[in-house]
Amino acid sequence: MATIFAFVKIFENREFAEDFINGKLFMNTIRSFKEYRDESGELRGDTFEGIAAHYQPDKLGEIKIGDITIPPSDLASPVVVHGNDFLDHNVFCIYSLNSRGHDSVSSKTIDDFKKTLALHESCFGLGKYCVIIINSSEFISRCSDAIKALNLDGRMGLVDYFDEHTFHGNMPQEELGFHKRSIFKEQREYRIKIDTRRDTPGPYFLEVGDLSDIAILTTPQEFNEKLEIKLPDGSHA
Repeated sequence: MATIFAFVKIFENREFAEDFINGKLFMNTIRSFKEYRDESGELRGDTFEGIAAHYQPDKLGEIKIGDITIPPSDLASPVVVHGNDFLDHNVFCIYSLNSRGHDSVSSKTIDDFKKTLALHESCFGLGKYCVIIINSSEFISRCSDAIKALNLDGRMGLVDYFDEHTFHGNMPQEELGFHKRSIFKEQREYRIKIDTRRDTPGPYFLEVGDLSDIAILTTPQEFNEKLEIKLPDGSHA
């Protein structure tokens, strides 16, 4: 199981960052990310967001729609399946500094480990401010308590990334909403998902209480510049 050392949330403006520090977690619907179109590359938007299944054409049999039969050879791309109700669930997404890919760290691997934890340059387009959550377990606990207090169905965990060129099959039912294509793997996302059960789905604020005791406001560039890793043997990077 991966260890989460801290969280980093990137924002376009300072006001949104301060709202987060005040405990307001802005949660948009999964559908909104599916339909969002980024102006400069894929950052927030993903047409594959919230998929339930992903089928490769060369591994499918014939597809029938009424009286029409479509052979696999006529399919130009993978078949992507979404669940309509599931797309109305709300999610909060945050970058996680976690140990995935590093079962252990030594003086020989510490530089690579630091590169793994640092914010990838592809994430800089998400905004010029960022908030560091320095106590990940306390943050998770406060979010969990807030969800339970509202009696909402929720799940929290790291997002798994799949190779869209090779993966074929169904996503595990209990993990729907926690899979993204490998092109997003540098975001190392941790996600909070809830079902508000509202008649009209839309943005939602989850109030988790003041986070100023475990949060630091800075910039993505400054975070990378000040990130330092130290091992018990004195090795550092």
